[in-house]
Amino acid sequence: MMAPRQTGRRANTVHGLFRWCVDRWPSAIAVRHNGRDVDYAELDAMSDAYAAELEALGVGPGHVVPVLLARSPEFLAVLLAVLKRGAAYAALDLRWPAARLHDMVDALPAPVVVTTSDTGSPRPVWRPTNPRGDRRVPTHVPVSGDDPSAVFFTSGSSGRPKAVVCAHRGTVRLFDDWAFAPVGSGTVMPQSLAASWDAFGLDSWGVLLGGGTVVLLDGGTLELASRLRELVAEGVNTVFLPTAVFQLVVETDLDAFAGLRVVGTGGERLSPRHADLFLARHPELPLVNMYGPVESTIAATDHVVRPADSTGRAGVPIGRPLPDTGVHVLDGERPCAVAETGEICLSGAGLALGYLGDAELTARRFVTVTVDGEPTVVYRTGDAGHWSADGLLHFDGRLDRQVKVRGYRVEPEEIERAAQEVAGVGSAAVVPVGEDDGACEALCLFYVSLPGGADPDGLRAELERRLPGHLVPDHVRRLDRLPVAEDRKVDRRELAALVAGDLAGRADLPRTVTEKRVAGIFAELLGLPEVPRAASFFALGGNSLGVARLCVRLDEEFGVTVPVTTLFETTTVAGVAGLLGGEG
Repeated sequence: MMAPRQTGRRANTVHGLFRWCVDRWPSAIAVRHNGRDVDYAELDAMSDAYAAELEALGVGPGHVVPVLLARSPEFLAVLLAVLKRGAAYAALDLRWPAARLHDMVDALPAPVVVTTSDTGSPRPVWRPTNPRGDRRVPTHVPVSGDDPSAVFFTSGSSGRPKAVVCAHRGTVRLFDDWAFAPVGSGTVMPQSLAASWDAFGLDSWGVLLGGGTVVLLDGGTLELASRLRELVAEGVNTVFLPTAVFQLVVETDLDAFAGLRVVGTGGERLSPRHADLFLARHPELPLVNMYGPVESTIAATDHVVRPADSTGRAGVPIGRPLPDTGVHVLDGERPCAVAETGEICLSGAGLALGYLGDAELTARRFVTVTVDGEPTVVYRTGDAGHWSADGLLHFDGRLDRQVKVRGYRVEPEEIERAAQEVAGVGSAAVVPVGEDDGACEALCLFYVSLPGGADPDGLRAELERRLPGHLVPDHVRRLDRLPVAEDRKVDRRELAALVAGDLAGRADLPRTVTEKRVAGIFAELLGLPEVPRAASFFALGGNSLGVARLCVRLDEEFGVTVPVTTLFETTTVAGVAGLLGGEG
């Protein structure tokens, strides 16, 4: 076990730490957005007015308020307002399918939905407006560090998203005294991570709870990647990039990091080659590799990457525990020795309160074990890892079927269940494509069709209507039956063996002039002789770096700028051709 680092406390809640900063730096710029500056005093006043409005709508302790808003200072003020009311927020992604959003909203105990869009929910909707001049102050609500602050939905092995309830203490333990963006240090950091992801705290609360400035980017992390040079020139000095996006910038514009004082990354296993390239070009610039599932609130460990980290067989370490966080590598309940692989288990103030409405799953994943002779509640991550002799934690892969797809945590069972709910679909099985070091670039769905069932293209189209883009399988194939291994379970090895041949030999070639031109670009970038019209760019071997190059080539070929984020959602030749307007 690695003992947790300890820290002091300026306050015990997220909004308490924010108020601490307001009292000291009221005129400091808290948020920049599209040429607009909002200082700490103004953001605090906005959140007070919103909290008073939420109070009038009945929001209070015990509620989880769904928030479906685009990035803006008002969005951040709404989140603070929810916390001031003693409630928790659930920031949901406006791009998710309407049916999924409806199910999530319906699962949350809230008297109101905060949005400017039509959710189709029977719940009352509050549409916040600019509260300039509104001096109302909400009734004070006592809130402790153990009270819920946020709910995050993550892919669930049961086939339904899991709602993880995080407490104030989990966020406070990190940002009360965060070495990455020290209090009062003048941190200026782009906010690009999706608020529906717990890592959102890294480039929002991590800055606002330390007196820094958040620069809101409408285009998310890929806008950050494309504008990094420009942002640094405008005063940005700190960035966090998901692993795939960090590696994209290393490949495409390594000098863009110049002028920064620290770079953070995490979400997937960091490539030693990319770390090596970064350190060789920027030897004095700290690169911090972070790790942690949502159940441990935002992050559990970190490590300042060293040149020597890229030479060992174990790869780049994920480091040592963050403040008030315990890390244990266990074989059952037995602590593993140095270099012995076991399950990474986490304890301490960062642990979530559990899964909303699922006491059984909470009891199964948050268990009590004996650590140093003391009963200790730990979260079993399902990640395999080991300690090195110098006390650093290394990630060794997954112990279950969970995979990372373009930075998202995905349970294949959720996709299988969604497919089986489509009329005419019998058995279904999902296998990862191009899996590498615990991550994969794409997913392939095999299914058995009942009489009158959908064809593969039709099934994929239906799943696009039901699931967010990262859960839609890149390739769908219909079989007469799923192969079964000797233990009578689906033989996923045989399915995986079918994937390569299926993708290489599929005869569904491009049909229209536009599809043929797009397919030519796919083939050029992927080094293939021909490309099926319905196979995913990722399933064919493409990666995040290839998407950036695909954007450039589409612009050159068609004179049309397709956002990188769109190509992560629309990945086939036919889909891209449709975006470009059909034939001609």
